[in-house]
Amino acid sequence: MGILEELREKLKKSMLAHDDVRTRVLRMLISAVKNEEVSKKRAITQEEFDLIVKKQIKERNEAIEDFKRAGREELLKEEEKERDVLSEFATPEISDREIENVVSEFVKKLNATSVKELGKVMGAVMKELKGKASGNRVRDIAERLLKSKK
Repeated sequence: MGILEELREKLKKSMLAHDDVRTRVLRMLISAVKNEEVSKKRAITQEEFDLIVKKQIKERNEAIEDFKRAGREELLKEEEKERDVLSEFATPEISDREIENVVSEFVKKLNATSVKELGKVMGAVMKELKGKASGNRVRDIAERLLKSKK
């Protein structure tokens, strides 16, 4: 069963259960998958689906921060519910320890000795960890490791 078919089955179940938040999120995901498939002119892979889900989670997290600053509790709660549903579809990210191991490996390979070489290290590491860890987490760990090189 393809990704779209699986999402449609889950949509039917959520509609029967009258789960409005899940239904809304699934409709949004189905739309995003269809748009991606149209632009690529083929069915998307699981990795591409994971990227779509992570992008949606990131958007929700940004909205949550905005609503916190604005004091909009009702909208904040809705975004959190949507993010929680999206999280069910996301593949779990790897641990900080695993990220640290990969970053250390590339720091050695590239002979990086200072934070000035962060871009070079990040480029190589993100190719390796694409979809497995957020860029912000990787950057924080890479900066910390490169600063300790001094």
